Amino acid sequence: MTMSPPKRIIPISISAIVLLCVFTTTCLEATGRIDLHALWDDRCADCHGHSADFARRFLQISDDRLLGRHHVDNLQLFLSRHYSTPTQAPAIYAMLQAQTATPPLFQQHCSSCHGSAAALVRSTAILRDGVLLSRRSGQPLNQFLSSHRNLNAQDVDFYRRLLTRIAVETGQR
Repeated sequence: MTMSPPKRIIPISISAIVLLCVFTTTCLEATGRIDLHALWDDRCADCHGHSADFARRFLQISDDRLLGRHHVDNLQLFLSRHYSTPTQAPAIYAMLQAQTATPPLFQQHCSSCHGSAAALVRSTAILRDGVLLSRRSGQPLNQFLSSHRNLNAQDVDFYRRLLTRIAVETGQR
């Protein structure tokens, strides 16, 4: 005769996992270390796809405000009620606004080797005192970029700013 575990174990385990996730998210938000790209991938990507693709396709900036096709009056308020929280919404809004304004150069020129910019930053970079550094060598990223793929000074500056922004958005501080 086989005995099955008591049914209370499963709800307790699920409750513990949910509590841990809420606690972790709350602590990460309190320290400013929430990974907005992971949050988007977890809560939004199934319906909306990659955040930058979504931003460039469906959002626009007018008078320094991010506007969607819907929820034109207050997109940030909508975001705070649509699979995010009022504390997450300003950061998601800022990320989408930055992505709307940024041309998809990383996707076009770098993703075939490096995958997503967020994954690249998570695995190879660290932000220290506002400077993005290589995890491996400690070298400032702009020094590395200046000798990478024959990038010119303008390209180096673009990718430095892009990857630094993404480091902040992924909580690499």
